[in-house]
Amino acid sequence: MKTLSIIMPVRNEAPIIRQQLLRLQGIRAAGHELIVVDGGSTDSTVQQTEGLVDRCEHSSVGRSRQMNAGAAVASGDILLFLHADTELPTDAVEQLIGAMQSQGRRWGWFDVRLSGARPAFTLLATMMNRRARLTSVCSGDQALFVERALFQQIAGFPRIALMEDIAISKALRRLGRPARPVGIATTSSRRWQENGLLATIVLMWKLRLLYFIGVSPARLVELYYPQALAREPQALARENHGRARLAVFAREPRLGQVKSRLAVEIGEPAALAVYEAMLRRLGTLLNQAGLAAWELWVTSNTSHERFLSLCNKKDIHLQLGQDLGARMSHTLQQTLRRGDTDVVVLIGTDCPALTADYLHRALSALEAGTDVVLGPAEDGGYVLIGARAPIPELFEGISWGSDQVLAQTLVRLEASQLSCQLLETLWDVDRPEDLARLRQLEPPLHWG
Repeated sequence: MKTLSIIMPVRNEAPIIRQQLLRLQGIRAAGHELIVVDGGSTDSTVQQTEGLVDRCEHSSVGRSRQMNAGAAVASGDILLFLHADTELPTDAVEQLIGAMQSQGRRWGWFDVRLSGARPAFTLLATMMNRRARLTSVCSGDQALFVERALFQQIAGFPRIALMEDIAISKALRRLGRPARPVGIATTSSRRWQENGLLATIVLMWKLRLLYFIGVSPARLVELYYPQALAREPQALARENHGRARLAVFAREPRLGQVKSRLAVEIGEPAALAVYEAMLRRLGTLLNQAGLAAWELWVTSNTSHERFLSLCNKKDIHLQLGQDLGARMSHTLQQTLRRGDTDVVVLIGTDCPALTADYLHRALSALEAGTDVVLGPAEDGGYVLIGARAPIPELFEGISWGSDQVLAQTLVRLEASQLSCQLLETLWDVDRPEDLARLRQLEPPLHWG
């Protein structure tokens, strides 16, 4: 019998995720695979998956990115993409495999019903199902399934901000007709209940029409998520930096091994708590922003639970080198050596004032041709350094830990005749007086 990998993209689904996963344990017990891909949740979503999934992966936010990330590690013959608020029929596996075999199909979806009791929801679900059958284009709520080999053949979901379900359906229908299982999936009506039935229907049809006539998915996101746009006006204008990489330098979170200057004043347990809070904040920022692929470069223990809660094991590497400069130079060299990376930005964990827009500007400067970009720190160092090529001399003979780091680096840049862009100066956390600033962040950073 063929095996199935269920891939579920999630973000801040704590109220419903555990119940959904419990419903799927019978499928796991039958030898199939359940993968959750978190897109930077800030609630307890990830914690509630423990013991209930085969893999919990981490990805930048965006369903297409998350589902592709899940597919990349899946082992099943068939991939099924399931929303956290969609419930499969009890015999879903047997139905979809049977339909694919008996109908000679390689992909398909389930018809759906909406969970609400109103007659309008029944009518709406009927319209959704009929439209999908007529056009061979399904919605994300309908639990798309596809042979893994076929999914790889079409290179997965297009990396677009919205309408990824329509785009992949169109790609698949060119290669064959979809299978039609008899069973019906149940999807939550919360979207229609919260935003109004008629208003939501009008919005969805408007988005589909605009997509059909060529409006970009990025613009459609602005219409679909106006609240997110209001919170961060620049975020939706950013494009993913597909050939860039962010390298986060981190120490293993161990008592007495982090924030030593701070620990002298507030004690080692409090200093460790501050460090872990800043590490979590940075990981959440990078996952939610989705600017570029990112990795952790750590001093020791690549399997530490704090590291694994932020990113996947394959993206955690050991720093190598005698001092900080040698370790940064090695990381830059190794990362740029890969065929898929043109620019690299190194950042530490000590600057909770970093924003997605700040990182976006650093990446954009490098992509525009600037040799080096620096984010100065108030203490005379820098919170960020990025480059387009390995530059060993940039990290040699620097008085690391002193207030001369930035000045000495600028001298090296001038001697090497390299172009440089300085971003605005930010603050990092080294002294007790810096802790008050953590409470002024938006949102505030809490550590105890």
